[in-house]
Amino acid sequence: MLDQTVVGAPPAMDKVGRYEVRELIGAGAMAKVYKAYDPEIDRTLAIKLLLPELSRSEDYRVRFLREARGAGILSHNNIVTVFDVGEADNQPYIAMELIEGPTLADLLKKKEPIPVRTVVEIGIQLAKALDYAHKKGIVHRDVKPANIMQVKDSTLIKVADFGICRIEGGDATQATRVGDVIGTPNYMSPEQVTAQPVDARSDLFSAGVVLYELLTGVLPFDGDTLVSVALKIVKNEPVPLDKLRPDLPLSLRRVVDRALKKQPDKRFQSGEEMAQALIAVAREMAEAGHTREHGRKIPMRVRWALIMAAIVAVTMTLAGAYIHKRQSEAMLDQAMDYGGSLAKFMATQTAVPMLSEEWAQIDVFIQDTVSRQEFAYLQVVDYQKTIRGSSLPGQVGRPYAPPNGIPVVSRDPGIKVQSFAQPSDLREVLDFETPVLFQGRSIGSVHLGLFQSPLTHVANLTLALLGMLILVTSIAVAAGSYFLAQRLAEPMRVLRNSLGELAKGRYDYRIAESRSDEFGELYQAFDDTAVALQERHEPPPAPEPAEA
Repeated sequence: MLDQTVVGAPPAMDKVGRYEVRELIGAGAMAKVYKAYDPEIDRTLAIKLLLPELSRSEDYRVRFLREARGAGILSHNNIVTVFDVGEADNQPYIAMELIEGPTLADLLKKKEPIPVRTVVEIGIQLAKALDYAHKKGIVHRDVKPANIMQVKDSTLIKVADFGICRIEGGDATQATRVGDVIGTPNYMSPEQVTAQPVDARSDLFSAGVVLYELLTGVLPFDGDTLVSVALKIVKNEPVPLDKLRPDLPLSLRRVVDRALKKQPDKRFQSGEEMAQALIAVAREMAEAGHTREHGRKIPMRVRWALIMAAIVAVTMTLAGAYIHKRQSEAMLDQAMDYGGSLAKFMATQTAVPMLSEEWAQIDVFIQDTVSRQEFAYLQVVDYQKTIRGSSLPGQVGRPYAPPNGIPVVSRDPGIKVQSFAQPSDLREVLDFETPVLFQGRSIGSVHLGLFQSPLTHVANLTLALLGMLILVTSIAVAAGSYFLAQRLAEPMRVLRNSLGELAKGRYDYRIAESRSDEFGELYQAFDDTAVALQERHEPPPAPEPAEA
């Protein structure tokens, strides 16, 4: 529509026809727009008046009224509605729907990023509005952000300003001289720039420019002069969207790229086709968002990460369990050898004192021994099963009561070993019993108790370290698998979308992306297939006529 940044006083007249003029709300090169009131139906609306100095020109009057004729036959939710058209005191006017809200140009001036979902929604509405107009035989020819209104506090848009529209089959078309360039330069299609005949596909090119600018904040074709802009539109490709917005969905980039094709036959052939492509993008984004929120559909990269992590975790757990078991057995064997050797040594040292019944000497030996190393207990028992020396207080002189424990197999047949829990503190103890021999005869026995807690502590520490190793390794494998699958998902999506284009009969579609891996070979194979299909199904272009 007109630039709505201009605000001023109402025109000299207070009324235009039956409309009461309230205030100026916008102005452009050809007309001004006022807020007005229709007392007959009690409705506030906008009234557009051709500038007085232009009203005297028949060419401008016809062009101005063409907007009324073009937009007047359109009734669509995304097109500004025209209520009335006429003249008052030789002043042409158009009464239309009043839109409360900014233009897309106003939004772009704020330099604030517009959400991708909002841009896609705007694109769908714009494509549908243009498709509706095209089916009515109307080509807009000036699609740009300034001509697209956004209803206040909503994402609803309204396309306005059909002042330079072309009406197919109408005599008003002749008001534009052959060779005239019509439109706003940065948003014009190549055929508009070169003053060639235009059709609906020209509007879709302009819609692609609008989407590109909304997504990136910059124009795809810009320059210091009109000539440089025109040359870029005709000759140059815009900066790829993935260079400016790597976060954009590939499907959305493909839609904009197709809309900006230089050749009209390679663009979308209708607004409906473009709208459906954008609807597919919106559906893809919604599914991705739904997956993130609800997790009902697990992406391949997540599945790969979980599967690989599970395989590694199970494998390492089994290996860790085996290692832990073997380590525990090895430590127990060492403890058995140590305890047995120590018990036999003590039996040798107490043989002579026990034979001569030097119990005080045995007590000194026991106290000296336990002071050097931590034992659960050390007891010396005579052949009558009476305790003659003990590290435990109050045990000397009492009958010996063997512990009620679990027998442990010993590699030395002369040593009996039991495992039991002390009644006082439930600490696990290994009891080593070895006979005290003198000239091959048993004259008593030695009972040595070793705590199992050091062994248990080492075993538990090893188990904890193995657990940490399993966890860290599983996380590393899961992360690596996730990022690998994520890197694979993008080229797979490219191939899927590209095959979809072939299925629609777009044999001119090319991936045209080089990669130094197997996907690069697949991309090249796809492009070769597309070339072969195009040669088979599409006739070659007609040769250009030779110059005289």
